[in-house]
Amino acid sequence: MCGWIIYNKDDSKINSTYIQWYIDKFAKENISLKLVYTDEIDYINLPNFAIVRAIRPDITKKLENLGVKCFNNSFVSKIANDKALSYKYLSENGVKILPTYYTIDQIKNYPVVIKPKDSHGGDRVNMANNYNELMSLMPQYNGNNYVIQNVASDKGKDLRVYVIGNKIITAMLRESKTDFRSNFCLGGSASVYNLSKEEINKVKSIINLFDFDFVGIDFIFNNGKIVFNEIEDVVGSRMVYTYTDIDIVDLYIKYILHKL
Repeated sequence: MCGWIIYNKDDSKINSTYIQWYIDKFAKENISLKLVYTDEIDYINLPNFAIVRAIRPDITKKLENLGVKCFNNSFVSKIANDKALSYKYLSENGVKILPTYYTIDQIKNYPVVIKPKDSHGGDRVNMANNYNELMSLMPQYNGNNYVIQNVASDKGKDLRVYVIGNKIITAMLRESKTDFRSNFCLGGSASVYNLSKEEINKVKSIINLFDFDFVGIDFIFNNGKIVFNEIEDVVGSRMVYTYTDIDIVDLYIKYILHKL
């Protein structure tokens, strides 16, 4: 049996150690795992499975159509990597989100946060306190490639819940004292967070809407309550390894082996 782990070239350089963990751990199971770049995929000589670590739902869908089992699947990748789609899908299925606008004329009050539909890691996520500030930010966004939300009350604080399959693995609280964005990669601090029963139920209500393999579900805090923010399809694990003893790659590989 053989598999692929798919990355774009630039991200593979940053994640070389992480990739090698996967390769070495699969080798112990007598499974060959090959690093394949998004621009070098051979759709003729296919693997048994693919771990897609690139934000390319189109590649995932094409591989699935050719009979390759993909982790995560194309539906998860499509929804998770388009914030407009994710907000619409989850809100239509009863998940509470902050007031969300898809055009400027829909905005009812300020301040707001504007972000690209496909942004990750806090990239081009900006806050505007009024209409003029918002308009000054618009050149950063192409056409209608954005979503706008009212600002959560508890700025600079969010929660990432790590999920494998339908199981919650751990949760990490991220905080920033200098930025309304709390991303760990932007310098925010992190700590292990114990979910309450109410919060676990909120997470499970989202898990039940998908067939997840390995994702991070991000929440912001509004009036002390967690509110859905986004799903990370290509979720990083640095916080888990920094602040816990959990070998989340090992857990994911065991999950994959069970699914094959």
